[in-house]
Amino acid sequence: MNLGVLIAVLLYEVISIAVVTVVLTKRNKNKQHEEGSFAFAGGGLPASLVGITLALTLLGSAHNWGTCQNAASMGVIAAWFGIACAVMMVVITQVTGPWMRRTGAKTAGEFLGKIFGVTSGRLISCMNAALIIGMCCLEMEAIAVTFSLMTGWSYTVCAIIGGVIAVLYVLLAGMKEIAWLNLINAILMYVALIMVFISLCTKLPGGWDAVESSMQASQDTAWMTDLFGNPALIVGFAIPSALGASLFHGVAQTGYQPIATAKDNREVKKSIWFAGPINGCFCILPALIGVAAFSIIAYRQAGDMMMTPAMLADLLPKPVLMLLMAGFLGVDLSSFAVMSLAPATIVSHDMYTLKNPKATEEQKTKLTRALIVVIGIVSILICNFQPAVVDMVNWSFAFGIPVFVMAVIGLWWKRSPKASMITFIITWIVVCIWSTFGLQNYLGWANFHVSYISLIASLIVGVITTIACKGEKGLFIKHRK
Repeated sequence: MNLGVLIAVLLYEVISIAVVTVVLTKRNKNKQHEEGSFAFAGGGLPASLVGITLALTLLGSAHNWGTCQNAASMGVIAAWFGIACAVMMVVITQVTGPWMRRTGAKTAGEFLGKIFGVTSGRLISCMNAALIIGMCCLEMEAIAVTFSLMTGWSYTVCAIIGGVIAVLYVLLAGMKEIAWLNLINAILMYVALIMVFISLCTKLPGGWDAVESSMQASQDTAWMTDLFGNPALIVGFAIPSALGASLFHGVAQTGYQPIATAKDNREVKKSIWFAGPINGCFCILPALIGVAAFSIIAYRQAGDMMMTPAMLADLLPKPVLMLLMAGFLGVDLSSFAVMSLAPATIVSHDMYTLKNPKATEEQKTKLTRALIVVIGIVSILICNFQPAVVDMVNWSFAFGIPVFVMAVIGLWWKRSPKASMITFIITWIVVCIWSTFGLQNYLGWANFHVSYISLIASLIVGVITTIACKGEKGLFIKHRK
C-alpha cells in the first residue's frame, strides 16, 4: 500500500475543500439563502470560473481511467473522445447555453417546459435525473479505481471511502465551492499528467520507442499508435462521441448547471476559451499512457480497466504518483459533484415545487443536500457492477438526442406538445431495441452506433409529428420583434 501517497492525497483534498468552504462561507455569510446561492452560485460567476467548472464537470471518468481503458482496445483513437468533447463545449457555450438562459429557465426540464408545456418538461426532468445518476455511478467507479491504486484495498471499500469524500466535496458550500475547487484542480491535473508523461520517458522499459515497436510488431496492433489508424473506429466511435456528447449535454442539466452560474450570456460565450482547451486536450495523454500499459504483456492480465493503474503503481516515483492521484481524484470528484448536484437540483426545483409551490430557497437547499447524500449512496452500490465507462456514457447520450432535436424545432419552427411526447417516447424505444436485441450485429452494422439511430429516428418522427400535430409558432419566432 502506498500509505504516504494516500495520506498526501487525502490531506490535499480535505484541506482544499475546507479552506475554500471557510473562505466562501465568510465571504457570503449574508447570502447563504439568497435565490440560487447553493445550486447556481448566485448567478454571478465570471467566464473563467464558468468555463473551468463546465470543463471539469464534463471531464471525469470517461476522460481519465475510461480513456486508459479504451486505449487497451482501440489505441490512441481513444483520444477522440476528448476531441468530441471540445465540439460539445462549443455547442454548449455558443449555442444551447445562451438559448436556455434566454428563456429564464434554471433546469433542463423547465427549459423544455417553456417550449412544450409542463408535461414534456417533467418527462425530460425525470429522464435527465435518471441518466445523470447513472453517470454518477461511473464517476464513483473511477474514484474507487483511484483509491484502489493508492491502497490496494478492495474495490468496495475504496468506493465507500471515495463516496464519502465525493459527497463532502459538494455538500458544504455548493456550486461556488465547486467552481473554485475546479480552478485549483484544473492546474493540478495538467501538471500531474505532464509529470507522468515525462517520468514514463525514463521509467518505461525501452522508453516510448519500445511502446511504438511493440505495437508495430503485430499487424493486429500496428494501427493502435495512429490517431486515424482505424476508419471503422472513427465512424463507430469518434463521430458518435461528438454527436452524442454535444446533443445530450447541450440541453441536459449537466451542461446547463455551470452555464446557469454565469453573470450573463457574454460571460457564457467567453467561457469557451477556458472550457474548450481544458476539456478537449485532456484525453491525449491518458490515451498514450493506456497504450503504453497495453504494450507491456505483463500488465494485460490485470484487465482493461486495471492494467494502466498497475503499470503506474510499479513505474512512477511516489511524488509523481501522488500528483497524478490528486489530479485524477480532483477531476472525478468535480464531475461527481455537479453530476450529483444536477439531479438533486431537478428534483428540488422542478418536482418538489409541485407539492410545495411556496418552497423557500432554504427548504430547496436542504432537500438538495439530502438528495446528494442519497445519490452518493446509490452510486456506491451500483458502481460495483463496473461497466465499461466510455461505452456506457456514449449509450446514455443517445437518450438526449431527441431532446436536442425537438428543442431546436420548438424554438425555431413550431411547438407541439403532442409531437414532442411522441418523438421522445418512440426514439427512446428505438434506442432500447437497437441496444438490447442485437440488431446491430444481426444486420452486420457493427459501426452503426446507437447515436446514429437516435438521431435518424428523432429527426424522422419529430418532423412528421410536428407537421401533423397542432401547435404554436416556435418560442423564439413568437417573441421576435
